[in-house]
Amino acid sequence: MKTAMGDSLLGGLVLRLAVVLAVVMGVVFWQIERTLDRTGDMAQDELLRRQAAEIVNSLSISTSGRGKNAVNKLRVNLSPQSAAAYLERGQGYVYYVQDSNGQMLAQSDPLASVWVQPALSARPTVPTMLSTEARDGESSALFLLVQPVMIPGGPLYVIVGQYRTIDDMLLQSAKSGLMPGLLMVLGPLFIVALLAAVALVRQGLSPLRQLAKTMGQVGKQVRMGHEGKVGMENVPREVRPVVNAFNEVLADFEKSLTAQQALTADTAHQLKTPLAVMQARLEQLEDFKGRKELERDVLRMNRLVRQLLHYAVLSQHPASLSKQDLVAEVRDVVGGMVPLARQAGVDLRFMAPDSPVMVDMDPLQVAEAVGNLVDNAIRHSPKKGIVEVEVDEAGTVQVRDRGPGIPVAEQAMVFTRFWQGPTNQSGESAHGGAGLGLAVVAEIMRQHNGKADVSARDGGGSVFSLAFSK
Repeated sequence: MKTAMGDSLLGGLVLRLAVVLAVVMGVVFWQIERTLDRTGDMAQDELLRRQAAEIVNSLSISTSGRGKNAVNKLRVNLSPQSAAAYLERGQGYVYYVQDSNGQMLAQSDPLASVWVQPALSARPTVPTMLSTEARDGESSALFLLVQPVMIPGGPLYVIVGQYRTIDDMLLQSAKSGLMPGLLMVLGPLFIVALLAAVALVRQGLSPLRQLAKTMGQVGKQVRMGHEGKVGMENVPREVRPVVNAFNEVLADFEKSLTAQQALTADTAHQLKTPLAVMQARLEQLEDFKGRKELERDVLRMNRLVRQLLHYAVLSQHPASLSKQDLVAEVRDVVGGMVPLARQAGVDLRFMAPDSPVMVDMDPLQVAEAVGNLVDNAIRHSPKKGIVEVEVDEAGTVQVRDRGPGIPVAEQAMVFTRFWQGPTNQSGESAHGGAGLGLAVVAEIMRQHNGKADVSARDGGGSVFSLAFSK
């Protein structure tokens, strides 16, 4: 139960509601059974009163003598039907009449005094209910009523009784007639109530789902460099502390991200000038052993600094998207890189539909992303190799090369920062890469709500894809 409640708020609430409904149903059944028991007791009491009234009305009393020597003679003149009920022990009726001295005046049968013994010593002034439950047990107990009758010679006490079995018969009859019908009604009602509760809880949780969606959108805006904060409009009061905490975390994250981006940009900017000076001085020096290696290292550092600076600027200044022709933009990029391909001995080809392919994009950033992919493809392709750049009608750009390819196990790491692919014995990238170009591509596509992907090409090489949103 704890696992279900912990995994799902809706499941936990529904489970609790089901328990509450089950308890309520149990209380309802208990209350109904209790009411039936109480009703049975009331019916039994009413029957005793009627029984006593019948006995009292049938009494024929005569007194002989006076004072203490007075003798009461009593007869019970019951109808034949009533008298037969007292004679039949299975009917469960008994009566006993005594005077104030405890002398028996009349009884239903010779054992009547045994059955009504708890009432023999009672001398009430008003009708009083008693029972033999403590003596005989619940299943065989008698309900007793002691009815005082005032006569000139002193009071008489009429004791009438009925076996518990009569009450049980009435109660069981009521239960057998009521309970099945009640189950037929309350069972479906329980299911309907539970389904209604599920629907109401689900509807009640809809603000939380909307809030989760809003929080995701705001978090994405903050990651892209925009200011973001979840508003308190239409936020349930119980959830506001969570929203406040989320906004505080966003504010701290935004400050940390801004500081990190600023540090990266400042560091790259500060390194840019010394490296340019170093490269210029190297070009002025006479040839010496290791000069080419040193120039290559400085060139690699320059490339890394430029990419760091571009990545930092890209993070601080998100893309400004508008509807643009992807074919025209990619065609311009490919055309500008033809000289680089010729210098490397690579054949650069471009394919696209004749009609424009309109997508949401920032032209400068798209040019940077496509340029990085084409540049990588050229540098990784062998002499006389072919690099194909294709734009399809779905808004996807593919750059295909015949280079060494990327192992499947490493394809998921390609777009992470500072991933450089295969390295030589000195730990340097085989192609002099800085490891930020593809990370820049991934960031650009994230800001374009698109996706950058890589896969192996049949026959060798790699296929880089940029999927834009139309």
